[in-house]
Amino acid sequence: MEEMLTEAARRLGVTGAQVAVLADGELREAATGVANAELGTPMDARTLIQIGSTTKLHTAVLVMTLVDEGVLDLDTPVARHLPELRLSDAAATASVTARHLLSMTSGIDNGFYDDPADYLATLSSMRMLFAPGDGYSYSNASTVVSGALVARLTGSSWDEALRRRVFEPLGLRECLTLWEELPYHRVAVGHAPDGSVVRPWTFSRASGPAGSTLCSTAADLARFGELFVRAGAGVLSAEACAAMQVPQVSLPTRRFADRWCLGPYQRDFGGTTVLGHSGTNLGGSSTLLWVPSTGVVVAVVCNSPHAGYPLAAAVTAELLGAAPADVEPATRLTADAGPYEGRYAACDLRYEVTSVEGVLTVTLEDVASGAVSPPVALLPLDEHRFLPEQDLSGGRGWDLAFVVRDGRAARLVSGGFAARRIA
Repeated sequence: MEEMLTEAARRLGVTGAQVAVLADGELREAATGVANAELGTPMDARTLIQIGSTTKLHTAVLVMTLVDEGVLDLDTPVARHLPELRLSDAAATASVTARHLLSMTSGIDNGFYDDPADYLATLSSMRMLFAPGDGYSYSNASTVVSGALVARLTGSSWDEALRRRVFEPLGLRECLTLWEELPYHRVAVGHAPDGSVVRPWTFSRASGPAGSTLCSTAADLARFGELFVRAGAGVLSAEACAAMQVPQVSLPTRRFADRWCLGPYQRDFGGTTVLGHSGTNLGGSSTLLWVPSTGVVVAVVCNSPHAGYPLAAAVTAELLGAAPADVEPATRLTADAGPYEGRYAACDLRYEVTSVEGVLTVTLEDVASGAVSPPVALLPLDEHRFLPEQDLSGGRGWDLAFVVRDGRAARLVSGGFAARRIA
């Protein structure tokens, strides 16, 4: 396993990585590369790496512990517990539920990557993408609301609730969220494509529940994932654990996931159902997968965020013996471009979709900087779904799809992130 990991990391330009596999109660793990290129610190299996958005699974488990205790109903509006919650739409504020938050169907935009003193207050000025329950859009902001819900109903911080309710019962000693604990562990730092160390170490404390602070080893990430194949492992009831793995919504795209459950995504690996989550931030990238039919759990973590998803894809395909199928795209648009052409907006991005000599193209504008990408051709995969000719997803290889209503696209979804039509 170490040789396979080392070869994949070398080929993909990964500075340091870990992999852990749990099967039949036996843990196998391996590490390769360096944790900090400036210091020459070797990566070992006990080095903590930021796991990014895979943290959302931990937050979802916390929410479900509250459901188990009877203090939270998944289908009761969360404003009943968080009266200070003010979304930009009053009807959405009154109707959004924990089920919406966990299944990425809340309609709340992804949110900004800053560190506000009061994160919930920023949501009032951020346009909704759609009414709660009326679609799918991956949302960091939704998960931060889930974290606030956990804090309110436990009477503690999200960090403290995670430690007491998840880490300690599962015996996870190589997971932490508080920066003051870092000096007591070996810790990796993020690396850019040229191999240089990334600064700052993280972007936000406020986004902790969504994935800005949690560090783990691959081994502890796999041990956490094992609760999903062990009927909750005492952290959750068997009923809550099973409920988390029931699909709630199908995605219009496919290269990110096929369906979303109450926290995990679900994907088809060559006819085998696989669940899990992935994540990337400034310091690292991770993928956690488990196979319900076999009980196998795989965790891959690395400190080269730009290559984390390709590394995880290569390693998990080798270990599981299967991978999601990639569809070869056509080279020309064969359908009418009219339904898709227009402008689309998310809180931090703008997309403009046009047709040039029969080929659908998209340009991407970063709202903060004003930078606009060159036009990128969209190559058809199937109905309403396309593959950008040049990757728009930071090396993830995601597809792009349109949600069409009454013959006209109402939304664009890039990988997991939606943008509403504005023109």
